[in-house]
Amino acid sequence: MLIILSGCSGVGKNTVIKELLKRNENTLKFLKTCTTRQPRENEDKENGPYHYLTKEGFDKKIKNDEFFEHEEIHKNFYGTLKQSIEDIILNKYDYIKDVGVLGQINLARELSQKAKVLSIFLTAPKKVLIERLKNRGEADIDLRLSRMDFEMSYLHNYNFVIENLHLEKTVKKIEKLILKTKKQK
Repeated sequence: MLIILSGCSGVGKNTVIKELLKRNENTLKFLKTCTTRQPRENEDKENGPYHYLTKEGFDKKIKNDEFFEHEEIHKNFYGTLKQSIEDIILNKYDYIKDVGVLGQINLARELSQKAKVLSIFLTAPKKVLIERLKNRGEADIDLRLSRMDFEMSYLHNYNFVIENLHLEKTVKKIEKLILKTKKQK
């Protein structure tokens, strides 16, 4: 199964994913994303959530048709490799991934006939997002929030929308949704 997590910048997608992975380390794996963005100071470049590529390297993968999906977000490119999708279809583990709203459409549409897909959109009030972005030292908060209305217009594409104000509550809700989805035929 693939668990897709989306939401506006600052909503806590990576924090939620880290907690889910920690609590479910034997059954849940992170599906890495390729990106052209620079690593943040505190990110583990080897074992973190991204394969960091130059723009030229990313373009080469596009030309070689290596991406299942890709999109530009905040002046950087993000994409999911086709090889990663094969691992989901083989159903060895449950995988979780944070994906933009356009990538979610493509992943859910393409995978729904081959594997279970649970898509969740995380929300939080704008003032909470601004505070979180300030706390993580984000340089251009306006740029980060410029996609908010666009992203919120895609809520209807998700199985569930969860307001992420308290990490523990959010994680427990998602764990229940994962179990419920796994039981469905």
